[in-house]
Amino acid sequence: MQYSVSSLFLVSALVIAACSASPKAEAASQPAAKPVAVAPAATAPAAAAPAAPGKKPLKTAMKSIEEDFKLIEKAIETGSLGDAKALAAAAEKCAAVMKLGYDKYEDKEVPDFAKLAREAEAALKQFGSEAAQGHADNVKQLGKTLQAQHCARCHDAVEKVHG
Repeated sequence: MQYSVSSLFLVSALVIAACSASPKAEAASQPAAKPVAVAPAATAPAAAAPAAPGKKPLKTAMKSIEEDFKLIEKAIETGSLGDAKALAAAAEKCAAVMKLGYDKYEDKEVPDFAKLAREAEAALKQFGSEAAQGHADNVKQLGKTLQAQHCARCHDAVEKVHG
């Protein structure tokens, strides 16, 4: 089961709001005998899940978009949009995870990490926008540089610092 990043942020906001409600308001809205059931954290994709101690949250978030990136790679390899809406959605999901690299989970030990994350996010958003508009030629052009100029540069920079 897959969730969109925006729907997960909405659910997270609702959970936070519910948890921070005053005890008086909570008591008035909930019967005392019936506890509120909360979905286990494992059902949410890693991009929206809080980081467990000792884990690398950005790496986990990156793993959560592997299938989306495979769809992007297929479009690049074949030169075909296929399902343009699905391709655009996949690019947007990947871009949302790139945002974490300069926002919530910036790796300050890696030189230019935030800059590389911003550039990758922008490239994926442009790729997604062109796919959504059905611009196969533009998607093909962007695909030629996406991996080498954005993905590989960032992964190589991380590899140099963290091995």
